[in-house]
Amino acid sequence: MNPKTRVALVLSLISPFFAEVLSGSTPPLEVLTNPLSFPFLWAYYGAGVLLVREAWIRWGRNYVRLMLLGFVYGIVEEGLVIKSWFNPKWPDLDVFSVYGRVWGVNAVWAVWLTMFHSLMSIAMPIMVVDALYPEFSNETLLGTRGITVAALSFGASAAVFSAFLAQYRPPAVQYSLTILLTVLLLILARKVKRETLFKRGIPRRHPFVYGFTVSFALFFIFTAFPHSSVHPVVPSVLGLLVTLHFYSTPSHLDERRKYALALGFLAFWLVPYDVILELNGVRGEALLGVVTFAVLAWKLRGVSVIGHFR
Repeated sequence: MNPKTRVALVLSLISPFFAEVLSGSTPPLEVLTNPLSFPFLWAYYGAGVLLVREAWIRWGRNYVRLMLLGFVYGIVEEGLVIKSWFNPKWPDLDVFSVYGRVWGVNAVWAVWLTMFHSLMSIAMPIMVVDALYPEFSNETLLGTRGITVAALSFGASAAVFSAFLAQYRPPAVQYSLTILLTVLLLILARKVKRETLFKRGIPRRHPFVYGFTVSFALFFIFTAFPHSSVHPVVPSVLGLLVTLHFYSTPSHLDERRKYALALGFLAFWLVPYDVILELNGVRGEALLGVVTFAVLAWKLRGVSVIGHFR
């Protein structure tokens, strides 16, 4: 197998694994008992992350650009394809079906899922694969044919998800504005020049701790506040500020510390969060999460990130 094809294959598999399986959205037992679930997720997430990475490399490896491209991906998935932005009966919503629902839009949910997909579906898989295969970190993985195949895979799987998983007709005006927002963010991602939104980064010796703290902060913001009397604007703004600062951080770090940053971010979701899911009845999450983190830490030892955990 061509080395670039192998790297592209690994990246395409990591995205749905992180965002769906290890997040509990598609639990391990469901993957085992429903053999069609992961292939469809792979066709969608895998193609999506490959297309985003191609744009990122071709337009310039700017982490603010990666954030915006991740936002575009998150909006397309949750807003345009799944339509969970609008559907008040979407099964994953829980309190978000009422908390922050404005003008027919699950607004706080929309903000949270856009950031989550940008980080877990796009940025983390790309940063991990860059660490595993540093020789390809600045190179495109797809040629014209590969981009065509990825685009067809993404479009076909999106059509299937929209038709069979999201049989909900969103309000026309809100849906149209979501399309407009997607286009505007894509244009902004193409044109953005700034590599950081904050002048001050983090202490360079603590990227792992910072990454873990960001994950926990986002989890707390979008878990605790919606069950309180705090106004919905507060978690939305706080979550966005935390995410903006996180994406401003890599420009202050060398390559090794970038990977420590990514591993720190993943550590919360793969260990304590998956243990919480296990305790709440999602079987297999704790073992899979802990083993995945251990394998990533072991695999990335050659990039000398372990020494930067502290």
